Amino acid sequence: MSAEYLPLPMAAAVAYLRLVGQEEREGASEGLLDVVASALSVWVPVYGGVPRVRLADELVARGRLCNGATRLRFRDGTPPVENLAILQQDLEAGVRRLERAGVRFSDALHEQAPRRLPRVFPPTGT
Repeated sequence: MSAEYLPLPMAAAVAYLRLVGQEEREGASEGLLDVVASALSVWVPVYGGVPRVRLADELVARGRLCNGATRLRFRDGTPPVENLAILQQDLEAGVRRLERAGVRFSDALHEQAPRRLPRVFPPTGT
């Protein structure tokens, strides 16, 4: 039987909906998916790349999930990993562990990626 993968952004969205009451939910954002996926990745193995392989826990811990949990980036020059997923069978256990840990995403601080163009100034003449 082959493993059924659940894309990490989808897993993060499901976990968020299961853990945060409807009255406490905020609008979806890439930053929120990053935070939820980061918490989920502490408890369940993450897979990525093409073809998908299980990522070492140390690699996941060293990276930063971004772009709505679609990419794992590194500050040390390690190439980013995309095509992120978890095994569908691991989602329930991950959500239960987050619930038992008392994780409250309604209180999470997350940053939205800036949506501005870089400014380029012409050189000043001297």
